[in-house]
Amino acid sequence: MKNLTLSYPPMPAGADKNVIKPSKSFKNRVYIAVSAIILFIICYLLLFLGSLAIAIAFGYIGVAFIVLHPAFITLVVGVALILSGLMLVYFVIKFIFKRTRVDYSDMIEITADQHPALFDFISKITIEAQAPRPKRIYLSADVNAGVFYSSSFWSMFLPVKKNLKIGLGLINSVNLSEFKAVMAHEFGHFSQRSMKVGSYVYNFNKVLYNMLYDTEDYSNLISRFARVHGVFSMAASLNIKLIQGMQYILRKIYIVVNKAHLALSREMEFQADAVAAYVSGSNHIISSLKRIDIGQACYENLINYSRANLKQNKRADNLYPQHLEMIRHFANYHKIEIDAAALPIISDGWNLPESSEIVIKNQWSSHPTNNEREVHANRINLTTTTVNEPAWVLFEDPLLIQTQLTDHLYEIVNTDKNAERVTIEAFKQDFYSKITENSFDPQYNNYFDDRLITAFNIDDALANQDYIRDQTFEGLLNAENSNLPAKARRLQGDIDIFDSLIWLIKSKLLISAALNITPTIFITFRHCLNRNMKLCKKRIEELDKNLFLFFYMRSTDTQREMLIAQYNNLFDYQQEAVADYEMYNNIMRALAPVYNKMTVEQIHDTLAEVYKQERYVKKRINETITDETSRKYFNEVQIKILEDYLAVKHTYYLEPRYDNQALQNFNEAMEVYVLGIAKRNFEIKKDLLNFQLQFVN
Repeated sequence: MKNLTLSYPPMPAGADKNVIKPSKSFKNRVYIAVSAIILFIICYLLLFLGSLAIAIAFGYIGVAFIVLHPAFITLVVGVALILSGLMLVYFVIKFIFKRTRVDYSDMIEITADQHPALFDFISKITIEAQAPRPKRIYLSADVNAGVFYSSSFWSMFLPVKKNLKIGLGLINSVNLSEFKAVMAHEFGHFSQRSMKVGSYVYNFNKVLYNMLYDTEDYSNLISRFARVHGVFSMAASLNIKLIQGMQYILRKIYIVVNKAHLALSREMEFQADAVAAYVSGSNHIISSLKRIDIGQACYENLINYSRANLKQNKRADNLYPQHLEMIRHFANYHKIEIDAAALPIISDGWNLPESSEIVIKNQWSSHPTNNEREVHANRINLTTTTVNEPAWVLFEDPLLIQTQLTDHLYEIVNTDKNAERVTIEAFKQDFYSKITENSFDPQYNNYFDDRLITAFNIDDALANQDYIRDQTFEGLLNAENSNLPAKARRLQGDIDIFDSLIWLIKSKLLISAALNITPTIFITFRHCLNRNMKLCKKRIEELDKNLFLFFYMRSTDTQREMLIAQYNNLFDYQQEAVADYEMYNNIMRALAPVYNKMTVEQIHDTLAEVYKQERYVKKRINETITDETSRKYFNEVQIKILEDYLAVKHTYYLEPRYDNQALQNFNEAMEVYVLGIAKRNFEIKKDLLNFQLQFVN
C-alpha cells in the first residue's frame, strides 16, 4: 500500500465547523421544496382517490351490465369498463414500479485490492466530510466525477448505498489537493442530514415527470386495449380523456415542484462546496473548477481528433498522455505557465478565453455557474497548502488503468481490433505538425487567428503612414492589442445572448422581471455592448491597417509592390469567401427540414427551394475548381467528389422515400467545398503573413 502520510492534503488550519452548517438561503430553499412536496402529496392523494372512485364506479357499472343484462355485448361493455378503471388506477401508481437504472457500459469497477491508496484516500475524505463511504467505485474515461445509484420510489424510504464515479480525464487535469476538493464536494452532497431533502424533491420530481412524459409503455398498453373491440376503443378514449385531465393538473404542480427542485439543487451545490472548502480549502475548489474547464475543453478536442483518426483506422494506444499533451499545448498557446506535472498554473482572476462576462441567474438551471461558485468559495475564504503531486499517485499502476479505459472506450464504439495503434510519440508528431500546418507564426501572438483581415483602401492608408513611423512590431502586437479579436468574439457572444433574450421577451416566452432587471436597463446593457463592440472593431481595423503600414515602411520598392499585391489578392478572396459561406449556409438551412417529419407536400416544397439554390451553388463550385488559384487547395479526391456531384442532377426524394445516397453525396460535396474555401483563405493569408515577417527578422 502507498503511504499517504506525507502526500495527503491537509484540511485548512482552524476551520470553523459552522462553515458546513446549512446556510439561511439553503434552509429557505428546503422549506420551499418541502412545501412543494406537501402540495404534490395532497394533489396526488386527491387524484389517487379520484381515480380509485372512478375505478370502483366503472367496476360497479360493469358488473351491473353483466349481471342485469347477460349478453355478449353487455359482457364486452362490462369488461371494458372494469379494465378501463383498473388501468386508470395503474396510471396513477405505475411510477411505484418504475426503477431508474444506471448505464454502467462506459465504466469499469475497481476494488480496494487493486488500488488501496485510492480507497484509503477516499475513506479519509468521507471521515472529514462526515459522509458515508461509497458502496462501489467506478472509473470512466471522461473529465467528470459523481455519486450515483439505481433509484426507485422506494429508495426515498429505504437506505440506498451510493456509488462513486471518477473520470480519468479528471485525474489527468488536477493535482492531489484539487482531486480531494472534487471528491469532498461529491461527498458533501450526503454529509448533512438536511441535504437529504434534495433526494426527496428529486424523486418526487421524477414521479411527476414519469406521469407526464414517460408514458410510452402506458400508451402502448392503451393501444393494445383499444384494438380488442370497438367498445374497448371507446373505453380507451374515455380513459385517455380522464388522464389528460389529470395531467393538466399535474403540469401545474410540476412547474412548482421542478422549480423548487432546481433552486434547491443550486443551493446544494453551494452547500457541497462549503463542505469541500472545510475539508480541502476554498483555493482548491476554485483552481479545480478552472483546471477541469481546461481539461474538458482539451478532452473534447482529443475525442474529435480520435474520431478523425478512426476514419483512417487508427486509434490511440493510450488516450491520457495525449490528453495531457493537449493540456500542455493549451497552456502554451494561451501563455499560461505549467507546473512539474504539466498542469497549467491558474492565476487569480483567470477564466477560459472568450468566456462570457454576462452572468444570468437561470431559475431553470440545476447548477450555479462556475463564476458564482468561485464567488461563494472566496466568501468562505478557507485556504490551505497545495500538494502538487498529480492525482495519478493514488493508482497502483496508472499506465495499466489508462490503457484499460482506453481499450474499453474503443470497444464501446466497435473499433476494428486490427486498427493501427498511435503511440504518444506518433501523436505528438502528427498533432504538432497539424498545428504548424494550420497555424500562423507565433510572433503574431494569435492576433490573426480565426478571423478575416479587415479590408481597407491601401492608397488611403499610405497617405497616413507617418503615424506609425516610430512604432515597433512588439508594441503594435502587445498583449492588449493581440487580445482584441478574442475580446470582439466575446462581446459578440454576449450580444448574441442578449439578442436571444430580447427575442424571447418579444415572443412573450420570457418576462424580463425573471432576469431581475427592468426592460430599460436591459436595453441599456444591449446598447453598451454594441458601443463596446464598435470601439473594439474600430481598434482592430486601425491595427490591421497600421501593421500593413509598419511592414510597408520596412520593405524595398519591389517588396512593396508584392506586399500590396498580396493584400489586394487576399481582400478579393476574403470577399468571395464571405459570399461562399453565405451561399453554403443558405442551402444547408434550406435542406435542414428534410431531417424532420414532414408531409409529402412539405417535402416537395422544401426540395424545390433546395433545387433552386443548388443551381447557383453548382455554378459557383464549377467556377472555383476551374480557377487555377483556388483549385490547388483541393486534393485529387476532393476534386473527384465535386466533379461527380456536378455531373449528376440529383433527385433527393422519390416517393415514398428519400434517396439517402444522393443526400450523402450532396452533404459530402458541400463539406468538401467549404473546407477547400477555408483552406484557400488560410493559406493565402498565411503566405502574406510569412512574407511580411521577413521585414522585421
